[in-house]
Amino acid sequence: MEEKKVSNFQVLAYGMGSLGNNIIYAFITTYLLVFYTDVFGIGAGIIAIMYLIARIWDGLNDPIMGIIVDNTNTRWGRFRPYLLYVPFVMAVFTILCFYNPQLSDKGKVIYAYITYILWGMSFTAMDIPYWSMSAAITQNPVERNKVVMVPRTFAMIGFLVVNVLTLPLVKALGSWTTVAVIYAIFAVVFTLITFFFVQERVVVKREKRQSIKDVINLFLANKPLRMLIYSMIIVEGLNAVRLTLTYYYLRYNLNSEDAIPIFLGLYLLMNIVGAVITPILAKKYGKKNLAFYSVLITALTSVGMFFTGYSSLVYIFIWNILGAIAMGSSNIAMTSMLADCVEYGQWKTGNRAEGMVFSTNIFKTKLASAIGGALGAATLHISGYVPEVAQTKATLDIIHLFFTLVPGLICLLALLPLFNYDLTEQEYSKILTQLKG
Repeated sequence: MEEKKVSNFQVLAYGMGSLGNNIIYAFITTYLLVFYTDVFGIGAGIIAIMYLIARIWDGLNDPIMGIIVDNTNTRWGRFRPYLLYVPFVMAVFTILCFYNPQLSDKGKVIYAYITYILWGMSFTAMDIPYWSMSAAITQNPVERNKVVMVPRTFAMIGFLVVNVLTLPLVKALGSWTTVAVIYAIFAVVFTLITFFFVQERVVVKREKRQSIKDVINLFLANKPLRMLIYSMIIVEGLNAVRLTLTYYYLRYNLNSEDAIPIFLGLYLLMNIVGAVITPILAKKYGKKNLAFYSVLITALTSVGMFFTGYSSLVYIFIWNILGAIAMGSSNIAMTSMLADCVEYGQWKTGNRAEGMVFSTNIFKTKLASAIGGALGAATLHISGYVPEVAQTKATLDIIHLFFTLVPGLICLLALLPLFNYDLTEQEYSKILTQLKG
């Protein structure tokens, strides 16, 4: 029997959860380092270590959350209950991350560790069930592209809104905490829309409870998932480095602090353009080929930006726009490929584990964010960055190097695992036919 199409209303309602999640994620990824260094008064080197320690904890926490999600069975389904309760917890810890209590230097570091790690755990409990749900909405490849494209596009809109509005809002309201409260309220409301209006339509009865051993075996047996995760860590790490350093690069290297919202806004707007054209290009060239060449273009634009130098704002904007379109396209293509890995794992092992697949995805996202944030903070530390003063040429050159050439060259490494990803559309269709038979 042909699978019923997903309505546009359901797709849009599902996308609202991504918008809510990514308003918060964009705020943390882009501006928490700025808040820590320039407002809270914590050294960049300390922050770099904190980011890495938090991700080590995530290495234990994220797979456990994936198992919990896979073993969930309620009247609302396997994934939806988390969309009802967890957004409130994530909202609270987001606000606390941007709160500035009067503490000693040691007290500030302890406070930052506690609030940031707890924020990361709440984000895990929100994002794993949310993205796992995408594999439970439809198995139809065309419909799945649509289901993935819309929330990924909404995620970029979330980043766009946050990066364009945050600095003007902070200046107008005079408080990072107030801005955090505003974003947290919107995030909760948007995620509740997904809970109330989206249903889990692909339900596979679990014969036994998921265990750590099952998770490890499934990951080892799922080569497409491994190749994709390796590639996505590198690509998203590049993006995180750029987002982390954008504020410093435009303010100090280009003396254009007022251009920061425009620069980030254009970048994210072009991400959306890349996302919108992805289904058309993927249908013609295949998701793997599209992802491969999009990543290649992303890397080359970063390298090109290095050789242009930081004397011309116009050239930096041009490279930024070209790279953004490619990044948006690769993001959508690879997320759709990730959802396909759920059925591959089920076919390979007999164990369907959306939570496990998407817990590796969330761990990948947070690891990439931590690498980007830690590398960005380390860049400031080794360059001799001093807040609120003109920087030396040596400092500016190091920031330029790590904003352009270093992430560009590292991004080229993402092509190797992508090349070895062998779950093509044809192979996926064969697997789906066998599973349904």
